[in-house]
Amino acid sequence: MTSDSYFTTLIFYIHYNPQRHGFVSDFRDWEWSSYHALAGTGATKLKRIEVLNMFDGSKGFEEFHQGMLDEKKLAALIDTEFEMETQDSS
Repeated sequence: MTSDSYFTTLIFYIHYNPQRHGFVSDFRDWEWSSYHALAGTGATKLKRIEVLNMFDGSKGFEEFHQGMLDEKKLAALIDTEFEMETQDSS
């Protein structure tokens, strides 16, 4: 089973990707990001409440996204979880 920390890290990774690849200097400026729908209050088809609850609410979501993660640590977490999922499905 996949942990909540994996999902929260994966959500950050998806939001951070445009900045990581140099499309924008701040991932929050990427207009096509789901970050805006999750952080905002407007209508969305995303499961905003479920996602925000993973971060202990909107404040936790914002705080988590404020921090910069070590990309090596991020990659290691994602790779480890992917390997576990692959082994479980074999």
